[in-house]
Order: sequence, then structure tokens, then C-alpha cells
Amino acid sequence: MPRSIAPALLLPAVAALVLAAGCATAVPGTAAPDRAALAQAQDGGDAVGWVDEVCGSLLPFVRATSSPPDPSQARDPAGLVQMISSYLRDGEDAARTAISGMEAAGPSPVAGGDEVVTRLSGTLETFQTSFRKVRTRIEQVDVDDRQALLTEVPAAVRELEQVATMPNPLADLQASPELDRAAREAASCQQIAREFGR
Repeated sequence: MPRSIAPALLLPAVAALVLAAGCATAVPGTAAPDRAALAQAQDGGDAVGWVDEVCGSLLPFVRATSSPPDPSQARDPAGLVQMISSYLRDGEDAARTAISGMEAAGPSPVAGGDEVVTRLSGTLETFQTSFRKVRTRIEQVDVDDRQALLTEVPAAVRELEQVATMPNPLADLQASPELDRAAREAASCQQIAREFGR
């Protein structure tokens, strides 16, 4: 993906929040899916339309996972746990939706496209499983137990570091000259490139 998930950035702030009890108001953010660009590439040929649909399926996942919650915005440890849980749930849901969206795109009209989708789907399934596992762990934390907060929350966040980087789908598409050309014309792929600076 153009950006990697950065759960490691959470760890120092998690410890500080738990120790200091925090003072800000939690404002968990949820990225809104944007599929408006899908319709823009339909007249550019089968390859462009197909690649655009694949990128359009991935875009909400990229958005949902590229901005981990900021622990300094949590008003208290319970708020922090809720923020992290919401982030993980959003990522899990977005991964599931992306997989379904890529399946709905149908067979690739270009050689190599189905392999790209297979790889991306496998990566998304890994994210989905990991997010679910970490979310379950986070949601079981006793927010009234300071020691549990100091150990369990950072431990759960560290588990995300093991899957913190997803391959850039644009890089996968660039492996095929025809898919690369289609991605350069596909509005959703270009939206990914614009939003994340690549």
C-alpha cells in the first residue's frame, strides 16, 4: 500500500496515557469509503475498467488503516481501548469489503491480473485475521487494572507490527506493462497515488 500501518507509533503514547490517565477528548475517526471514482474509467477499455474496480475495492481499506488512532486524543484508558478497538474493527470490515469487491470485479482481461488479485486477497485475509485477533485481545482488557493496561494494550499493539506493511497494489500492477498502463488511466488507482503521495 502507499502507506504502511504504523502501530509502533502508538506504544509510547499508550504508556504515557495509562500512567497519566490522559486529559483530552477521544474523537475516533473512521474513513468513509469512496467509490465515486469507479464510474470514471468505464469507457477506457476492459483492462482500465477492471483495474479501476480492483483499486476502488482497495481504496477504503487503505484509508481505514493508514491513520492509527492517536492515544493522546483519548480522555482515559477506557477511551483508548475503545479507539484501538474501533480502528481494528474498521480495518477488519474494510479488508472483508475489499476482498469481496475484488471478487466482484471478475476475471482479469489481462494476463497476470488474477495473480495480482490472489496475492492481494491473501494479504487482506492476513490483515483481517490479525485485526480480529488483536481486537479480541484488546476488548478483554480490564480498563480498571492499571497493570493489565500497561502490559496487555502494548502487547496487543505489538502484534500489529508483525503485519504492519501491505504490498503496494500499484507496484504489483506495474509488474505487467498492460496492467501498469491501465492503472495509470484508472481513476481509483490514481486516487490511491494522489492521496498517499506515490
